Amino acid sequence: MTPARKSKETQAKALEVLWGGERPLPARGPKPGLSVEKIAAAAIRIADEEGLEALSMHHVAGRLGYTAMSLYRYVPSKEQLVDVVYDRALGPPPAAGHAERAAADDAGAPDAARDWRAEVHSWVRSMLAVYQQHPWLLDITTSSPPLGPNQLAWLEALLQAVSGIGLTNEEMLHLVIFVTGAVRDLAHTSSEMAQTPEKTGVSMEQIGEGYADALRHIADSTRFPTLSRLVETGTFEPNETPYNDIVPSLDFGLQRLLDGVEEHVRRMRG
Repeated sequence: MTPARKSKETQAKALEVLWGGERPLPARGPKPGLSVEKIAAAAIRIADEEGLEALSMHHVAGRLGYTAMSLYRYVPSKEQLVDVVYDRALGPPPAAGHAERAAADDAGAPDAARDWRAEVHSWVRSMLAVYQQHPWLLDITTSSPPLGPNQLAWLEALLQAVSGIGLTNEEMLHLVIFVTGAVRDLAHTSSEMAQTPEKTGVSMEQIGEGYADALRHIADSTRFPTLSRLVETGTFEPNETPYNDIVPSLDFGLQRLLDGVEEHVRRMRG
């Protein structure tokens, strides 16, 4: 079953755990040295090594040499553990965009002088790298808006990249939501396909060849005229790009999206 990032505790308590608030411990509490950060680090190691399904309070406690009840003094529920692990595994966003913006501000350069498209592209590639490092993040259901410090830092970084280019606040948010969702969805598709060889014993190259061969038999030109044309021209034939590599599709879609944003801004400015 896929864990959902939905805590049964109050929002105030969830924020306290996410933002590092430590609960006062009784005199007979757990051994010194246990903390939310240490718990999260151990949980991330488990998820990296064994997958999200292996994550449990008992398993984390065993890794740290504590009882499960000791962990509950710091993280009140499994749901909140997943919340914290999700945020800590994301880590902070790359600082390049912030540094470039600060340098431009110091020089008195206008927003138009910034390469905001490059900032967005860098953000997307960095987010994709996080998902590739921790693919189990894609198995966590995002059932609430971002609230953790790292989640908000990533949101802030992308908002900064598209600020000052001529979009309204609402348009900026719509663009950020769309880009964030596109990266996550494509990363999820790539991650699932990458697991196929291990599950089936069929290599990624064989999967690509099999799919191209299947399309040659079923994509007839009467029912699927456009698809058939792509099949005939070898578009689906395997090449040097791994079959599950979504970077070319992500790059193309992102650049055309940003082309459209630039054109929208140009029309709005008259």
